[in-house]
Amino acid sequence: MAAGGTERGRARGRAPCLAKFLPGLILSLLALACGPGAEELRARDPRPNVVIISMDTTRADHLSAYGYERDTSASLRDLAGEGMRFEVAYSPSATTAPSHASLFTGLAPIAHGVAKNGWPLEGEFETLAETLGTEGYETAAVVSSYVLSSRFGFDQGFDHFDADFSQADVLSGDRLWEGELLSGKFYGRADDTTRRGLSWLGQRSHPERPFFLFVHYFDPHNPYLPPEGYEPPFRPGAREALKLNRTIFFYDTLIAFTDQEIGRLLQGLEARGLKGNTLVIVVGDHGEGLMNHGHMFHGVHIYEEGVRVPLIIRWPGHVPAGVVAPGPVQLADLAPSVLELAGVSSAEPVQGQSIARFLLGGDDLEEGRAVHLYRRHYEGGEVVEGIYAEGEKFGLRRGRWKLIEGPREGTLELFDLETDPGEEDNLAERQPERVKVMREEIAAWRRAHTRDAKDRRLPSAEEREGLEALGYTE
Repeated sequence: MAAGGTERGRARGRAPCLAKFLPGLILSLLALACGPGAEELRARDPRPNVVIISMDTTRADHLSAYGYERDTSASLRDLAGEGMRFEVAYSPSATTAPSHASLFTGLAPIAHGVAKNGWPLEGEFETLAETLGTEGYETAAVVSSYVLSSRFGFDQGFDHFDADFSQADVLSGDRLWEGELLSGKFYGRADDTTRRGLSWLGQRSHPERPFFLFVHYFDPHNPYLPPEGYEPPFRPGAREALKLNRTIFFYDTLIAFTDQEIGRLLQGLEARGLKGNTLVIVVGDHGEGLMNHGHMFHGVHIYEEGVRVPLIIRWPGHVPAGVVAPGPVQLADLAPSVLELAGVSSAEPVQGQSIARFLLGGDDLEEGRAVHLYRRHYEGGEVVEGIYAEGEKFGLRRGRWKLIEGPREGTLELFDLETDPGEEDNLAERQPERVKVMREEIAAWRRAHTRDAKDRRLPSAEEREGLEALGYTE
């Protein structure tokens, strides 16, 4: 475990760090002077605790909470019944690090600069944890993948940062991917992740303060190895004799296992009397191909199966229960929304939009808002698991229309998601004017938000080896 606040995170100077601890110091002094205990001090503070749960590699359409045929998400279905489920929610990228950087900063990948796994989140960007920390929140993170380790800057703002999954029952020092033999463990398992999250909740240093807890579950990611002895609430049938269907069965099994462990984490919150004033957000970081467009995994495409993710939000007595919201919303919306719900103002620029008022039953969502998507860069002429990939790709959804543009690949794809949700009928040649307008909007967005990539620290040889072991060869 490592304490939050790396050298990158401290680059803005010592004043923000001092400010981070002043609210807690003031509360402690009040306790000494006036006598109330931690519970009474906490009861006087109306701000919610915040728990954000990230599910790696989780497609919304493979959750029973979203209507999937297999019972993969009983816990999330119950959570949605107590809160709000978003029918259309997007990750900005089908890759873990860029998506989480957007979750923490409210910025698009081209703006925060974490274009691919292994590129660090620089200290110049203030994270959600840092902002909440300056307002007196106790902050903690429990992560389950090497990709989100502190060496890539994801510990910024966390008082407690737990990336120790050495006790997880997963492969270690074995051939994980692509013939790479590495020592140690590069990901965790959901039961161990929940254990570590509950451990922190039971040993908080400042129970008189509100807290922000981020928990990341890795399990639905390939290689799709269910834990020994775990039996999902569904059984394989005759169709699972086919290799692809059998692989999808294991993917669904790992979603169900993760859902079970999320349920255990939420039960732990309730057992500690924390349910009533805790804002819980469950979201996917990206989806998975499952051969819908010729690709089994993720990263290469930004079709719907790669970027449509679940999003469920609960705050008892504040967020209406059992509501299904149409969307669209984005991961970048979450940081500004949490800050507004916590009554925190921030001068940091964001590209996401706060949906706090909508969550509280106020403003409507903008139905036709632009949703921008990004595919990380691939070297020219590369074939990734059978898919040709060159350069970056950019996507734009506005209303029912979605355009995907690959400038270096020379590709343009236009889909009507209302009539063609599977993105099978490319209308680009039949809708040249619409394509022109949407391309201009993508170009303007890129000009406005692309970060200068000079002076970027690239991954070391050791870091690249670890990433390649997880299948992140780019």
